[in-house]
Amino acid sequence: MFYRTDLAFEANESLAQKVKGVNLKTHDYRHGEVVELEITDDAAEKAVGKKKGKYITYETKSLKSLNKDSRLEVIEILAKAIKDVAGIKRENVLVVGLGNRNITADALGPKVLDKIKVTRQFFKAYNKEYDEDYNEVSILEPGVLGTTGIETINTIEGVVEKINPTLLIIIDALASRKMRRLCSVVQITDAGIEPGSGIGNMQGSLNKETLGVKVVAIGIPTVVDTATIVNDTIELMEETLKGKTDDVGQIMGILSDMEYNEKHVFIKEILSPMYGESIVTPSGVDELMEILSDMIAEAVNKAVHPGYQLNS
Repeated sequence: MFYRTDLAFEANESLAQKVKGVNLKTHDYRHGEVVELEITDDAAEKAVGKKKGKYITYETKSLKSLNKDSRLEVIEILAKAIKDVAGIKRENVLVVGLGNRNITADALGPKVLDKIKVTRQFFKAYNKEYDEDYNEVSILEPGVLGTTGIETINTIEGVVEKINPTLLIIIDALASRKMRRLCSVVQITDAGIEPGSGIGNMQGSLNKETLGVKVVAIGIPTVVDTATIVNDTIELMEETLKGKTDDVGQIMGILSDMEYNEKHVFIKEILSPMYGESIVTPSGVDELMEILSDMIAEAVNKAVHPGYQLNS
């Protein structure tokens, strides 16, 4: 694909025609939409460019602007999706937070780990094998190759071999091909994840085949390719100018006749209603990361611990 996206439903919607082997269902809520997409065979996997498996995606206009009741409802929706995709029962869970804690837009995984209810130490201290309210949960922050010198997959493989979890939940920041989806979409899948794929930095796949344990990957898009920003801008400019003429040549003529400052003002007027004062990542990304990491952590806690009570 000419664009970069980690979202399966986004990759599928860009195809010129429907593909056999892709099953799609949608569910509307007052604050957003859930899209259930399943890729069932090799031909569909190749066409969509995403691995076979289930992908459950929740999309809203802004995860930041949800009120208290909507936030709690979204957490319940995400927790149910995690349980459905993972088939969670009695588990030994390892939650892995991918990304770089020192780069805000890439810090979703590490920030989620700070809020996970960790219980493995209690299971070991009291020699417990079962608890009605809690599963055995541990966390891992493998860091990034640039700071640790170790490939992410190698770190995870080593820990998996030592503690033998029955389920891996991997959290990561994703890439989208639409600016309007930044920090507005959550994807949950059993197809695993390919760290760095959204920004063209492939490090290998993290899935059941490579790690020998079932994997659920959860992500939120926090970055877009610069080409996506340019493409969105051009499309919006064309749509705006079509009110004056449908002739592409005349549209380009109008644009070419504008002075630099006029073009700058025109572009800002078009983009501001949809994107605000956005740069590569949304403005106020520090606050966004706190809100999003809290929401994902609460959903994971609710999904893996039967007796967990949400923080109202």
